[in-house]
Amino acid sequence: MKKAVAVLLLFVTVLLPVICATPLLAEDGAAVSVAEKSERIWTVRISSFKQADSAWDFMSYLKGEGYNPAMVYLYDGQGQGWRVIQLGDYPTRSQARAAGRLFKKKTGLDYLIRSMSVALLEERTLESLRSPLPVRKSAETGASNASGNSPALKKKLIGAPESLFYELDQRDVLLAADERQQNLILARIMIRRGYVEDGLRLYEKMLRSTPGDADLREEYIGALIDNGELAKSTSMIQEWLRRDPRSPAALRLVARLRLLSDDYPTRVKTIDYLLRLRPGDIDTISSKAYSAQQGGDWLGAVESFSELIDAEPDNYEARQALSEILMDRRPKLEQISSVSLQSDESITTTFGSRFSMQLTDLIRGEFYYANTRIYRPQQDGIEKINKDVNQAEILLKKDFNRVFTGIVGIGAHEGTSDGISAALGFDWRIHDSGSFSAMIDYDNPWLDEPSAANYEGRYSQISLTYDGFYDDTWGLYLNGQLREYQLESDRNYGAKGIYNIILTRRLLADPDLYVSYSFYRSFFKYDDDNYKPFEVVENESIHTFSTSFSKSISENIVFQASGGIRMDEFKNSPSYFGGPSLAFNLGRFKLNFDYEYSSDSGLAGGGETQFVSGGIGYVF
Repeated sequence: MKKAVAVLLLFVTVLLPVICATPLLAEDGAAVSVAEKSERIWTVRISSFKQADSAWDFMSYLKGEGYNPAMVYLYDGQGQGWRVIQLGDYPTRSQARAAGRLFKKKTGLDYLIRSMSVALLEERTLESLRSPLPVRKSAETGASNASGNSPALKKKLIGAPESLFYELDQRDVLLAADERQQNLILARIMIRRGYVEDGLRLYEKMLRSTPGDADLREEYIGALIDNGELAKSTSMIQEWLRRDPRSPAALRLVARLRLLSDDYPTRVKTIDYLLRLRPGDIDTISSKAYSAQQGGDWLGAVESFSELIDAEPDNYEARQALSEILMDRRPKLEQISSVSLQSDESITTTFGSRFSMQLTDLIRGEFYYANTRIYRPQQDGIEKINKDVNQAEILLKKDFNRVFTGIVGIGAHEGTSDGISAALGFDWRIHDSGSFSAMIDYDNPWLDEPSAANYEGRYSQISLTYDGFYDDTWGLYLNGQLREYQLESDRNYGAKGIYNIILTRRLLADPDLYVSYSFYRSFFKYDDDNYKPFEVVENESIHTFSTSFSKSISENIVFQASGGIRMDEFKNSPSYFGGPSLAFNLGRFKLNFDYEYSSDSGLAGGGETQFVSGGIGYVF
């Protein structure tokens, strides 16, 4: 009994004051009071630097990868300052750990989970390279104390270890001094900034130092593939597979190479083989999902992304990709309206509706209806026009495989000429960034020439198109058309040949800025030179220089503008055009508004024209 009383007295007189005077230790070694403990956040700490330039280069790299990092200035036990890069301000440790796992999976970089007070985070955050460096203050006195060795402070510690007051513990400093991680960051930044050869050489040097680092080898070969070094990457993969024929990382790279050669079925077989070797492997499921999306296999992509999200509920990128696929394939209703104003006072208004939905796994159906009213008042030498044209069409698109889609349609129209229209064609994705299409359209109403409405104008055409974009930089568009026009009870009026070439260069990615050059050539031949109830332009040879701009004002609003100048070899003066547009993405609702002005209508009479359009779409 006496011993118990003695222990209790010892606790009350000696240990209790020490405990009360000892601050709580956060995971990152920072000293905090009990009151402050409730106002703490958890972060994913990635790396720390002494050199400012290196730290801000790494910040830029992370922002380029889509992250929103923060930099805080902290001190170690020797009073040395470190620029610490971290992600997030999570309220719980579990959320920070989930974010850290996703970060390492995407980047291959290590991380630490640390907590800190909100007050310290706000005080020590650096906003830019020119931000003044904060001065460290002791936890007890608030006085400036870079070394942490104040005698007065030591007296107040009452036996508590001095390391409690360090903002960075030794593990953080070791992470900052990790040569592999620092060189890995440097190599990525070099390649992103365009110093590709220097970055690849650094990868190679690191791999010579640690030849057994499989993660580093996979990233180095991946960088070679990204930068077109296919022969060298193929050779390294073959050597890797000779040593380890069942290496999942090497087989993933083989699948990646096969996607570049458009060998999608073989890639899928390779990934399926990986999943048999390692059932449920998250990286392989992710590869399969994105491969299916890129390869045009939307059903396979939905299945794989769903499996990936089940395994990683916090995977935002996978959720976003799945949402985009489903939004594209769900039933969709669009309402379209437009008004065209010509210099001869003719007005063409169109009100249309389009409904599309997936009928089966491989067949998508579209129904389109439009009412077009063409009006022009009576003028000297110009006849009056007052016509309503109604059109309806059903279109079916069947995916025969991931690259070839067949198209067939049938429709009817009345108001100028009455008749049955038809369409037959295909879309063929001949490589990942380019597609070729061919269409035959039979007996469509002739609406782009207002005067044709008074003579039951209609046309049939054959159209061939190639549309491709390379390396997200260069675009090429080629189109050729042959049209046959008819008036009044199937009387042939003439034939028109058209070809158009557009070369596009992307200058900026955010905001998007494009410049284009196009050449348009058309020629019209009358079937009977003695029958010309109205004139059409017989020859056009037009050179156009244009630019287009697109910028997201917010997550839901996109502003676009385009304009340019045209020069027709058959006319004496150039013409110009341009106008803005706005697009709103409101979840299932999408709205757009467009306006364009042109100083030349392109019709036989010439003159300026204005075009206004708007639409609203809803995804069910």
